[in-house]
Amino acid sequence: MKTLIYLHGYNSSPQSHKALLTTEFMGKYHPSVECLVPQLAFAPAKAIEQITALLDTLDDPVIIGSSLGGYYANFFVEQYACKAVLVNPAVYPDHLLKAFLGPQSNDYTGETYTLTTQHMVELQALAIATIAEPNNRLLMVQTADETLDFSEATHYYRASRSIIEYGGDHSFIGYDQWLPVIAEFLALP
Repeated sequence: MKTLIYLHGYNSSPQSHKALLTTEFMGKYHPSVECLVPQLAFAPAKAIEQITALLDTLDDPVIIGSSLGGYYANFFVEQYACKAVLVNPAVYPDHLLKAFLGPQSNDYTGETYTLTTQHMVELQALAIATIAEPNNRLLMVQTADETLDFSEATHYYRASRSIIEYGGDHSFIGYDQWLPVIAEFLALP
C-alpha cells in the first residue's frame, strides 16, 4: 500500500489548510492511499526522529512537505530514495529562523517553547550539499512568497521538475488545484 506523509511547516500542524486539503483530496480521489499528517516537534532533531520512526514502518512512502516540512522532505528523499513534492520549501531554514530565537508559541497547538541556537545547528546538520536524485522531487513555488525567497529554491532545485507561479504567497494560493498533478507525480493509485 502506498502511504503519503504530509510534513507541515514551522509552527504549523496537521490542521493547516494545505494538510486538510491534501487529506480531503486523497480520501476522495485516492482512497487506497494512506495519508498521514504527523504533528511534528518544534525541535528539528526530534522531528527527524519522529519522521524516521514513521518512514521505517512503511514499504512505499511518498512525501509532501511545505516550508520547513519541505526542507525535511528533501532530507528524507536522500535517505529513503522516495519521491517528494516540495511546496514553497525552506532551503536555508537556519538563516531564516535565527531572527526568531527565543520564546515562541504555536497558534495551532498552543504549545510554547524556546527556539535556540542548538536548533539552528540541528537544521544545518540536515543540509544536503548535492542532490543525488533530482527527478525524485517536484518543486512548487510562488514568487510573491512573503516568508521565503523563492529564488533560493529555484536555484537549489534547478535540476528538478518545477512549477513556478508568479504572485501567490507562502501559503501557496490555489494549492488544491495542483493536487491532481501532485498525485500524478507521486504515482498515487
